[in-house]
Amino acid sequence: MKEPVRRRILLWSGLLAGMALVYRSVLGGKVLAGRDAFRIFIPDSAFLLEALRAGELPLWNPYLRLGQPFAATLYSQVFYPPRLLTVLLAGPVAGLTLQHLLHVAIAAAGTFLLLRHLRASRPSAVLGSAAFALSAPFSDLAAQQNVASAAAWTGFLLLASRRAALQPSARRAAQVALVAGLSFLAGSPETWLWQALLALAVALAARREVRAGVATGAGLAWGFVLGAVVALPALEFARNSTRSTGGMNPLEWSLSWPQLLSVAWPFAEHPRSRYWEGDDQFFILVLFLGTLTCALALAGLGRSRRALPFGLGALGLTALALGAHFPPAALLLRLPPFHLFRYPVKYFVGAAFCLAVLAALGLDVLARRARRGERSLWRVAAVVAALFAALLLGPPLTRLPLFRAGVEAGLPWVVLALGAGALAFILPAAGPGRAHRVRRALAVMALVELGAFHLLQGVTDSAPPESLGRPSRLAAAIPAGYAGRVSVDLSGDELSELPTTVSATAAPPPGEGGSYIALSRDALVPNRFVEERLRVFEGYGAPEPLRIEPLYESGARAAFDLAGVGYYVRRGPPPFADLVPVLASPGLPTLYRSDTALPRAFVVHAARVAGDEEARTAFLDPAQPLRRTALLSEGEPLEGPGCGGSTARVTAAGLSRVEVVLQACGAGYLVLSDSHYPGWEATLDGAPAPVRRANGVMRAVRVPPGAHTVRFDYRPLSFRVGALVSVLALGALALALRPRKHEGRPPI
Repeated sequence: MKEPVRRRILLWSGLLAGMALVYRSVLGGKVLAGRDAFRIFIPDSAFLLEALRAGELPLWNPYLRLGQPFAATLYSQVFYPPRLLTVLLAGPVAGLTLQHLLHVAIAAAGTFLLLRHLRASRPSAVLGSAAFALSAPFSDLAAQQNVASAAAWTGFLLLASRRAALQPSARRAAQVALVAGLSFLAGSPETWLWQALLALAVALAARREVRAGVATGAGLAWGFVLGAVVALPALEFARNSTRSTGGMNPLEWSLSWPQLLSVAWPFAEHPRSRYWEGDDQFFILVLFLGTLTCALALAGLGRSRRALPFGLGALGLTALALGAHFPPAALLLRLPPFHLFRYPVKYFVGAAFCLAVLAALGLDVLARRARRGERSLWRVAAVVAALFAALLLGPPLTRLPLFRAGVEAGLPWVVLALGAGALAFILPAAGPGRAHRVRRALAVMALVELGAFHLLQGVTDSAPPESLGRPSRLAAAIPAGYAGRVSVDLSGDELSELPTTVSATAAPPPGEGGSYIALSRDALVPNRFVEERLRVFEGYGAPEPLRIEPLYESGARAAFDLAGVGYYVRRGPPPFADLVPVLASPGLPTLYRSDTALPRAFVVHAARVAGDEEARTAFLDPAQPLRRTALLSEGEPLEGPGCGGSTARVTAAGLSRVEVVLQACGAGYLVLSDSHYPGWEATLDGAPAPVRRANGVMRAVRVPPGAHTVRFDYRPLSFRVGALVSVLALGALALALRPRKHEGRPPI
């Protein structure tokens, strides 16, 4: 076997072994299922698969709130090729695990190739790739599918950017565009933002000429245009959601200083503050990269043009991650474009990548220094003495008010890791191979530390696939074909209320642990009702469309009746006394039925123009005047004949279409209790009809007396324009990357 082939086999075998250690629960037949994995990404995958099987574009999700855009929520990854592939191959539950493991491999390969391009040695490149792709933060991001997927392309993006800087051409810019486009479609725009800034820094460091930055910048812009198919709808959604009202706090979940220390010092963040109420962030629960990895990263800092962008990147992105705890960062994060994003800690993912690269470069720096060193007993004695001194004198210092209790717990780990690294640098015998022996020893120790921490902290959140895929008993108790809405109480943390141990009647089958993850679909916690195809008045995760959130948060009976809520899922007593219990199982919420909800479509014979505040007041009015009158944001007022007996019935409904057959006794407005949103069009008996915003949030169409058919279709201009732009950009990319005639021919 040729040496290069043997090395590749060894490298991939090592990567697979590392993945087997970190994700050992998957080898036991489980699937990854962290908090947002089963609350957002698995339900979204189920919806995406439903749309693909129905032959519809997944542009609109009718199951959340009163319906809202789906592709426009970037983290849905609707047009991201790996997402589509894994969902089609493995389904919504196992597909998430397959997608994450695929991106672990992408992250490792990209980081390795970048480091080799930066002239790092092979052992150093292996260490750098493992320090990022197999790190505790990256494994913890398994529950944040979009962030992990986008971050995985960082190595490839910087590699393409550096090559474009060294050899500017349209082909090189297209290579940058391809990777940048994949990263953008992965659905984490803040990740794409720091990647773009880091790519420009790497390009300028590689070649300090304007055209070097121009080639990379053009490629990044080209990549953004490739994502226009989702970028334009997302911008439209940003203007028509609560994100546009300034209600979002851009500093929420900033990295605290104790959590920053935990990057190199295990357990330094313990005990953490209360969830949502303290200074700590809970987006990435485990931040430890390794004591040796961070020490090697410090060694990699220097005046080298190769290391400079990564040193600045680690410093700048860490400062941004501190957010509210670092005033300059807090100021910057309130400015465009950073103000568009939540959770500053996400920028730490970029800092972690930079530290991994610096650790690889630092390993080579120490190896070069080791060539000039010699083994000496006094140095060994000094290191051993320092170890004992640190273990004896360290505990009193770690108990200072400056630190948390976990600092003392992690002290032995830090001392032993640094001591072992120092001895690995000193002990190898002098000679021609000393540098290689030092490099290999330090790399092995850093990798062993990484593996030991994974063994110590336990496995990534996971669950048996059967427990996540089993249908809900609450949903089964709702009549088949039910066209109304359900209300699921999201006012508190439903997961904490679900018992970790439940009675035999509510528990999953033996071997599934009875965890809240196993019960999540049964209890219809958000957004698992999407998998049951239930239209729920509330929702979780995605931005709320304008004006809808106050309605379901009001708790007013009128709001729920007008939204067509015929069933309620509640823990404890019903919200209204007249609700009828339908199903009560130990360990699960109770399902109640209401008999006062309006149908999804109904006809009113009176309408007038009113402002949003008046419409909201009427929506919450116990007298429910909106059962008889439509309040229009614009349109033709109507004083109807007051006739009775008009009927309306939804006869066909897809994800992005609704057809209503009605019989109107007089002129009126057909009101559909679905969200009014740009892009919805209507036809009346096949002829175009204007869609009015009624009652603040709903859709209405003017109808004459008699029998009619009204059809609503979601055809947003933002998507059509974005798709056209993306297709043109993709065509240009194919032309730029097409094989040249002379490529592949043997030399003459």
